Amino acid sequence: MIVKRDAILFIIFGMGILLAVVMNILYGAVKIPAADVISIFKGEVVENAAWSYIIESRFFRSIVAVFAGGALSVAGLILQVYFRNPLAGPGVLGITSGASLGVAFVVLGGASMSSVLGLFGIIGAGSAGAIAVLFLLLFISRFIKSSVTLLVAGLMFGYFTAALINILYLSASMADTRAFVIWGLGSFEGLNSHELTIFSTGIIFLILCSFFLIKPLNGLVLGQDYSNSLGIHIKRTKFLIILITGVLAAIVTVYCGPIGFIGIAIPQLIRRMTKSKNHSVIIPLAFLGGAFLAILADIVVRLSGNTLPVNTVTALIGAPIIIWVIMNMNKRNAEI
Repeated sequence: MIVKRDAILFIIFGMGILLAVVMNILYGAVKIPAADVISIFKGEVVENAAWSYIIESRFFRSIVAVFAGGALSVAGLILQVYFRNPLAGPGVLGITSGASLGVAFVVLGGASMSSVLGLFGIIGAGSAGAIAVLFLLLFISRFIKSSVTLLVAGLMFGYFTAALINILYLSASMADTRAFVIWGLGSFEGLNSHELTIFSTGIIFLILCSFFLIKPLNGLVLGQDYSNSLGIHIKRTKFLIILITGVLAAIVTVYCGPIGFIGIAIPQLIRRMTKSKNHSVIIPLAFLGGAFLAILADIVVRLSGNTLPVNTVTALIGAPIIIWVIMNMNKRNAEI
């Protein structure tokens, strides 16, 4: 059941995303009158034919930001519940690094994102890398009970994959290396209509699949013993968590680069803003919150003349939130 406070949050985030998308389309290096923007969306001919391509690019970029931010936030939310750690997320646990390693194998090997074979090869390699790291984390979690130690293990996986990527640099051409470095800075632009369809369809499907985790997540919040008493199949839940979060992180990483902080910061904010403990409310709010932060970050990037990478902006916004979470954790521990 959605209470009044949660309904207000849905409205605020929804209106915020809509307003941010409109701003992202209207404002930029090239000033296009609002009347002409409306005409372009109606399919009418405008004074400057180039404006149609600019508006299309801005619109596609906004849609990518919305889906990428929402996907990372939902993935982070699920991982935080499963690992019972507010600092768990695709980036911190090394899942994004695993996806980056998969991308590096393909891109630094000479495949191009523009080719169909290269595109699907990159998606497959990125997904395999992300899921492999998550499997490793789940395996060592059987022997490591401390959540902080598990986070350190995730960071070590990140460093290890970074070292492997550096080795791949040695055999890569200058052009492939440059393409990979630019990709690593993070960006929501560059997708055509075909790629956007694949990107958005994949994320929508996985977000819908995440709703099958609502009951298990509600149970896991209260502990694994309570989940067992509810008849929740833990092994099946673990498999779904691995598959959904791993592929979500991989898809975003493949198309947008390794975007950090959204998957950690937004789920924590949502949990503190909502009064609900039901993930049928929390998951959609997390998606909207992540989408809102991502589109705001992209607006800042565009206002900077595309000189700031997305990762820089998300770090400036997300890092203070994470520091605040750590301070609250220490405060609660001190009270206990």
